Amino acid sequence: MALMLEKLPPWLVLVIGFVLVACLGVLDYLTGDYSLLIFYAIPVALEAWFLGRAGAVAISLASGLARLASDYLSYTGTRFSYWNSLQDTAFLLMMGLLIAWVRQLLQEESTESEHRHKEH
Repeated sequence: MALMLEKLPPWLVLVIGFVLVACLGVLDYLTGDYSLLIFYAIPVALEAWFLGRAGAVAISLASGLARLASDYLSYTGTRFSYWNSLQDTAFLLMMGLLIAWVRQLLQEESTESEHRHKEH
């Protein structure tokens, strides 16, 4: 699957991420009280890996909005839904940025390694 996503244009990878988040948002609403936060990490990780920091930020914010919407529609009386959604968004954002950073470091290391091999 990774090779398939690498061949797609960046805008399509982003659209796929948004569609996954939308589907998770609907599923999150339908399940009610059960948290699906860990499943939101999948599109965040994919976008962070293939699109970098911008993709990680975009999909993390979309995931946070989906969590907020599903919580708001599920629990109309709780005052903690905003705080919980903010925490979820912060977690996904940190995770996505870390994944994007690791990918960047791996690419830089690979580039340096190629330069060293060419010199010898």
